[in-house]
Amino acid sequence: MSKNTSTGLAGLAALALLLASASALAAEAVPVSLSPAQIAEVAIPSVVLIQTATGLGSGFVVTKEGRIATNLHVIAGSRSATVILSDHRKFTEVEVLASDVKHDLAVLQIRAAELRPLPLGDSGQVKPGERVVAIGHPLGLGNTVSDGLVSAVRELSPTLSVLQISAPISPGSSGGPILNDRGQVIGISTLVVTEGQNLAFGMPVNQLKALLANAGPGTPIAAWSAPSLNDRKIPKHELSILAGCGSAEQQEIERRIEAAITSGAPLYNEGHHEACYRIYSGAALEIDRKVKGCEAVRQALLDGIRRSDTIDNYTKKAWAMRDAFDGVLDAISRGHVAAPEPPGLALPAAPPRAVPRHPLSLLDGCSIAKLLTIAKGIEGAIESGAPLYNDGKLEACYRIYEGAALDITRKVQGCGGPKGALEVGLREAAKRRTYGNKAWAMRDAFDGLMGVIARKLEK
Repeated sequence: MSKNTSTGLAGLAALALLLASASALAAEAVPVSLSPAQIAEVAIPSVVLIQTATGLGSGFVVTKEGRIATNLHVIAGSRSATVILSDHRKFTEVEVLASDVKHDLAVLQIRAAELRPLPLGDSGQVKPGERVVAIGHPLGLGNTVSDGLVSAVRELSPTLSVLQISAPISPGSSGGPILNDRGQVIGISTLVVTEGQNLAFGMPVNQLKALLANAGPGTPIAAWSAPSLNDRKIPKHELSILAGCGSAEQQEIERRIEAAITSGAPLYNEGHHEACYRIYSGAALEIDRKVKGCEAVRQALLDGIRRSDTIDNYTKKAWAMRDAFDGVLDAISRGHVAAPEPPGLALPAAPPRAVPRHPLSLLDGCSIAKLLTIAKGIEGAIESGAPLYNDGKLEACYRIYEGAALDITRKVQGCGGPKGALEVGLREAAKRRTYGNKAWAMRDAFDGLMGVIARKLEK
């Protein structure tokens, strides 16, 4: 064999080795697809629970310095919030850095460091059929993981698109991350209910990236007002509006306004703007009728009604009343000096539970769509009412449960078994003497009905 031939073979061998190395490097560069369990293991430590006076939501860490992403509606209308990390640490000093009403997004700041942020992907590259994993805190019961596919990328307008996914999103999971099979966040969960069907959507993460890039100095949530697509005209009252309005009357006004917002805001978000307005205006009229004294406060609420009377659509009527509410709440908040909590104050002990075990025949004649509507109504009531109960607002909790039961029986035509079960709960609640026990009677009815619906849907 000649020297030239040997040199040629050596060159070919070197070329083959180089190509093999390049091939190996290319193989290493291919993103690794993770299983839902692997994604959950990595992501769950970065998912948080957000509690407010009006409900629960989820969020996730986006910077190690304590920035949290969530849905705007999770915190809208709240003057306080608690962010609970996966290691159970609680943070009540919460600031709002940025918000986007059009895309239902908000960025919060808590005083924490060395957190584990989730990597953000590119929602512009998402295609229908891709696998996704959604993580959240439905009803505050701990992290729940669901997997599915991107069903569609919906263009709702020239400037607004959403990701529709098949992975279910329950109330309380709004604001949680939607991740691709590489563990990158591609969307932020939200829940839309249309004609009795639960449709899961995600706001594209590229919108969150834009919000993060424009985040400004933080505003404490107690001093922050949610933006709106409507023209807000929240009055800034002088503290003299509280003249002649005692502490007990102020607390009663706060309770009635917060209960109205808790009931009305979810209806507004579902598109029932007239129903929301009726709840708000009814609460203002009830305050004027039942609260003694507080003349200036009552007139401020009646001014909201008078302003709404000049408006020709229920969307703006609802916001006119919300402006009046927020103005009054702001004045009471500025004028209120918190009294020390009595020592040993505790919630009353829960009565013995009496959750009914219904047969599946209870659901005869009920379509799946109607069962989902019932389940959504119950979940929403518990999501709003349970935190109020835990804060000691027992009557508010009961009123939410009672109102939800009545609303379900009104809206769901046919389907007599579940309606009858809720009516039994209402009658049992009426027999009990305290609001705490009344709330538990309704919770028993709810849990029994949710149990049989779950068994039905599993079949």
